[in-house]
Amino acid sequence: MKKISQFFKNTNILFIVATIILISVIILLNKSHNDKNKNIPTTTNAKVTKGSISSTVSASGTIETANYLAVTTSVNGIVKKVYVQEGDSIVKGQKIMDITLNSDGEESRVSAYASYLSAKSNLEKAKNDLLIKESSLLEAERSFETEKVNNSYQSDDERDSYKLAENSYLISKTDYEIQKESITQAQVALNKAWLSYQAQSPTIIAQESGVIANILVVEGMDISNSLSERTSSTVASIRKEGTPIASLNISEVDINKIKVGQKTILNLNSIDNKIFFGKVAGIDKIGTTTSGVANYPVIVKFDENSDLVLPNMGVDADIVIEEKDDVLLVPTSAIETKDKGKTVILVRDGTTEITKVETGVSGDKLTEIISGINEGDTVQVRALPTEGFDTNSRNVDMRAPGMGGFMR
Repeated sequence: MKKISQFFKNTNILFIVATIILISVIILLNKSHNDKNKNIPTTTNAKVTKGSISSTVSASGTIETANYLAVTTSVNGIVKKVYVQEGDSIVKGQKIMDITLNSDGEESRVSAYASYLSAKSNLEKAKNDLLIKESSLLEAERSFETEKVNNSYQSDDERDSYKLAENSYLISKTDYEIQKESITQAQVALNKAWLSYQAQSPTIIAQESGVIANILVVEGMDISNSLSERTSSTVASIRKEGTPIASLNISEVDINKIKVGQKTILNLNSIDNKIFFGKVAGIDKIGTTTSGVANYPVIVKFDENSDLVLPNMGVDADIVIEEKDDVLLVPTSAIETKDKGKTVILVRDGTTEITKVETGVSGDKLTEIISGINEGDTVQVRALPTEGFDTNSRNVDMRAPGMGGFMR
């Protein structure tokens, strides 16, 4: 028992000694940390200069499939011959490829042609029916006009005769108008049947002029489509003249700052060291809500075309809300906001003076000064230490979300 008691006594002494050593190390490290921070300057000086400044809203999105026309076919068969390749210029009606139809393809083509003939017959019948109804309308109208002239409206029979003539005319007129609408519908059905028949053609032709952007099939490749669901396969695409279009998602905080025509700076994630420019072309102010967050699509059209920009590429953009040239600029972190307005610390001959200023456009790094100081003046700037600080430091400069700026 005595040995056990001595063991615990020695253990307690070692624990106390270790604790004292640990506390001493922490105190020394903390002192070193504080001494290091004391040597880090919290302010620096900057000259008031003139330049250009922009206030922007940042957003991201994707490149739309604008100016790209898909070439599709609904046939079933094997690619027999491809007549074009990527980069070729093509005109409307030019042959792109031939396909050898299999049994399903032939069946589908025959069925589509039969549907076309049926739609054509329905249109002709509708036109003939219109002629009949037109004759009935003319006869009813003539009878009604005669009734109006000869009827004295004195007896019940005369009044009934007038009403019958009027009703006959109105019914004939309604039938005629309905038949005209039937012709319109029959014409639409015929056009649709013709397009379906064309889609079953073993010869694929260009529907529009442009440049072949890509060919998705090669000779000998099998093409399969569902006959019951009337599916189609894309075999090529044609790029038409025009500049790329980007769709950007704007938050509800920033959407009311966006206007059509605003300059936009675009960066594509897949294209390094290349900046594109465009303008806001459309704004969807209905938007969508996902997980309680509202986003509003904004369409931006590029100023210039580029073969590098492809559909579905990711894009980051800065929409310029306001831009000014040849204005006084100071670092944004040099400005403090107090109850009586905004101030800067002016440095003159080694002394400092708090000076009230009026500000304009504000960006991430720079802010426009409208009045209060002059070009060439020196102001004190809150400097953020490069090490030995935490995010609770008073030197951290908090800015409004979505706003940026750059100096040119």
